Amino acid sequence: MENFAKKVKTFDAFPKVDPQHQVRSERGGFTTLVTYLFGLLIIWIEVGGYIGGYVDRQFIVDDKIHSDLTINVDMIVGMPCQFLHTNVEDITQDRYLAGETLNFEGIHFFVPPTFRINNPNDFHETTDLDEVMQESLRAEYRAEGARVNEAAPACHIFGSIPVTQVRGDFRITGKGFGYRDRSHVPFEALNFSHVIQEFSFGEFYPFLNNPLDATGKITEEKLQSYMYYAKVVPTLYEQLGLEVDTNQYSLTESQYVIQIDEATQKPVGVPGIYFRYDFEPIKLVIREKRIPFFQFVAKLGTIGGGILIAAGYLFKLYEKLLVILFGKKYVEKGTEKKQGGLLDNEVDQKRDE
Repeated sequence: MENFAKKVKTFDAFPKVDPQHQVRSERGGFTTLVTYLFGLLIIWIEVGGYIGGYVDRQFIVDDKIHSDLTINVDMIVGMPCQFLHTNVEDITQDRYLAGETLNFEGIHFFVPPTFRINNPNDFHETTDLDEVMQESLRAEYRAEGARVNEAAPACHIFGSIPVTQVRGDFRITGKGFGYRDRSHVPFEALNFSHVIQEFSFGEFYPFLNNPLDATGKITEEKLQSYMYYAKVVPTLYEQLGLEVDTNQYSLTESQYVIQIDEATQKPVGVPGIYFRYDFEPIKLVIREKRIPFFQFVAKLGTIGGGILIAAGYLFKLYEKLLVILFGKKYVEKGTEKKQGGLLDNEVDQKRDE
């Protein structure tokens, strides 16, 4: 058995130091204590990271065309509802009268105090996963196609418009401008000042932020035209098995005043508010992940071993610097050789005699 133990010992990748070659010191004890505390801190951080997981972002090809997609709108336009015409037209020339599903409520025009007015809406960042999960309360508009007090000075337009997931645009114009209509809005009644509370694509999550939310434009021009261009990216959020399938979009915009032809005294163009959108052929997937448990254990073992090895080398370097700066006697002061060697046993026997 002893021979077997000796043979195994020769293959030990980390041979142990014999007790007679070990030395105790205050500096060594302090270094050991600091190393253990630092190791516990690292383990605590790694365990917290494992429990909290990490956020993984990936782009995949979106090979699905959703025919039941909706545009969610909640805005106020500074002219009476009875003068407004709304419709949607996509790239296939398919038109949909948005007024059949949208609700029109006559009110007085006002600007909420927190809204951004006449500012360029060219900045948008992807919402954090935790924020989406906290604010992902799905809702629906209670009414559809309602018309109330249409002669009021301003019009509150809200509701959801069913569209196909292809390029298109949603238009808000005056009656008689751009489309044949029984009535024609006089120039002096046109006013396309507007504030937008909600403009989003897909399922209606009223508490998720979008680039056009809480924005607006105010103008005194009668023939004003506003153009909003949205690049829509389908986005899937996933956390602990819960999924929020929504859409986010980037935005650019332009605006101009339409001129009047001097010969015909008619505007060269159609004033109004235009929302042009296009869907990207990719999908952003944002999900929370955790590394496998055995991989986590192996990672902890690797980190622990690395800390011990690094601490050993740093302590040796520190001891050598002390020898160079203060001499060997200073370094050996306060040290205590550990008992257990053969010579120590002989010395103890002589003292006992």
